Amino acid sequence: MIAVITAAHLVIAVAARWRRGHAGSVSVAQVPDAGLPAYTILVPAYQEQDVIGGMVRCLEQLDYPKDRLEALILVERRDHATKQAIRDADPAEFIRIVEIPPGKPQTKPRSCNAGLLLAKGELIVIYDAEDRPDPGQLRLAAAHFAADPDGTLACVQAKLMVANAAQSFITRQFALEYCLRYELTLPGLARLGLPIPLGGTSNHFRTALLRQAGGWDAWNVTEDADLGMRCSALGYRVEVADSITYGEMPHRIKAWTKQRTRWLKGFMLTALVHTRNPARTWRTFGKAGTITMLTFMAGTPLLYLAMPVSLAIWASGYQGLAARGLPVGYTLTIIQTAIFAVWTALVVAAARRHRMASAVFAPMLPAYWIMHWAASWRGLYQLIRAPFVWEKTAHPATPNTARAS
Repeated sequence: MIAVITAAHLVIAVAARWRRGHAGSVSVAQVPDAGLPAYTILVPAYQEQDVIGGMVRCLEQLDYPKDRLEALILVERRDHATKQAIRDADPAEFIRIVEIPPGKPQTKPRSCNAGLLLAKGELIVIYDAEDRPDPGQLRLAAAHFAADPDGTLACVQAKLMVANAAQSFITRQFALEYCLRYELTLPGLARLGLPIPLGGTSNHFRTALLRQAGGWDAWNVTEDADLGMRCSALGYRVEVADSITYGEMPHRIKAWTKQRTRWLKGFMLTALVHTRNPARTWRTFGKAGTITMLTFMAGTPLLYLAMPVSLAIWASGYQGLAARGLPVGYTLTIIQTAIFAVWTALVVAAARRHRMASAVFAPMLPAYWIMHWAASWRGLYQLIRAPFVWEKTAHPATPNTARAS
C-alpha cells in the first residue's frame, strides 16, 4: 500500500514540476479595480480571544477596495471573550461580528454555513482566526476567476505554510509536510485535473457555486477535503494560487494528536460518504478521479493504520524466513529503504522550492510517521464511537501572532 501511495505522490509531484497552467500566467493586473467583484470573508472563531486581534489587523491590511469587501467573524453567541477581543481591536466598518446561535453540531462548518446564508459577495473566502494571509491574495484569486473562460473554476486554493516552523520538532515536520502538500501535491493534482482535498482555510469560491454544492457538511470534521471531492463530483475545477497564508500550528504532541486524529477520522468519514454507492462513485468521479479520491481519503489513514501492523509482521517473520534461505526479509528492507528515500527526496524538493532551510530535517520523517500511528488508531476508534466529535485545536498567542496584532 505504501509503495502505491508513494508512486502516486511521485507522479503528482512530477506533474507539478512540469505544469504550465494558470498559476504561472494569472496576474493581478488582469482585473482593474473597477472590475473587482464584491468579496465576503468568513472567519469562524471559537475561543480565539488570544489571536483574533491579529486577524482583525490582517483583514484591515488586505489590498482590496473596502467598499466591495465584507468580513463576517462568526462567533458562538456564548463566546463572550472572543467577541470582546474583537471589539477591543476596534475593527473597521466592513468587519462585523455574526453571532451563531446554540445548536448541534457545534462545528466550524456549521458556522461557515451560517455565514454563507448572509454573504453578499460574488466571491467568498474562509480564513481561520490565527491565519495571516498575504495582503494581495484576494486580488490574485479574483484574477484566477476572471481568467476562467468556461466558468468551471469553483475554487482557488491558496498555499498554507507554518509560521512557527522553528518552534519544535513537530512544527518543523508540519512545515515540511505542508511544503510537500502545497508546493507539489495539490498543484500536481490541479494540473492533472484530479479531485483535490482542499485545505481548511484560504480557499476562495464562487459564492453561487458554493451554494449550489450545498455549502459545507456540518457533520464532517474535515469539511474542507469533503467539499473538494464534491466540487469534482459536480464537474468543477480547483486551482492553486501562488499566494501564501501563514498560520500557527500545534507545537505540543497532545494538541497535534487531537488535530491529526480529527483529520484522519474525517478522511475516513469522507471516503465512506463518497463510496456508499460504488457504481455511482465510479460514474461520478471517473476512473482516475475515483482512484485519486480513494488514495487520499481512504489510503492516507489506512497507510498509517497498517504501518505498525506490517512492521510487526515483518519483524517477527524476518528470522524465520532468513533461516530458510529466503531473501524476503532483505527484499522488504530494500523496498522500505527505497520508499523512505523517495519520500525524503519529495520533501526536500518541496522545501527547496519554497526556499525552506528546514529541509535538513527531512530524514527524520520516520519519527513523524510514528506519531501518525497513534492518531490514526485513535481516529478509527472515534469514527466508530464518536464520528462527529470535533476536538478544538487551541491557538494561544505566540510571538508571531502577537507581532501581527
